[in-house]
Amino acid sequence: MLNKNSITKLKIAFEKSDFTYEGLATVVGISKSYCYKIINAHKYKKRLYYGTASKIAKALNEEVADLFDEHENFFNNKVSLRDTR
Repeated sequence: MLNKNSITKLKIAFEKSDFTYEGLATVVGISKSYCYKIINAHKYKKRLYYGTASKIAKALNEEVADLFDEHENFFNNKVSLRDTR
């Protein structure tokens, strides 16, 4: 489970990538601030749809389950599976 000092697998993958928050947000089709809050989920509790998580994982060349398993626990299983766009 995440706490305010946790570094998630998503954050590590993002830091290893060449993306900026703005660049990743553009590829995924979300705002820069929303992208920042998703990647820094240990500080912010934002609803995350599966479709958005999938686009982020694809952009970072990772698997959704690998990047977001910590987020699912953090959000008390509130990751929505209905958005599969």
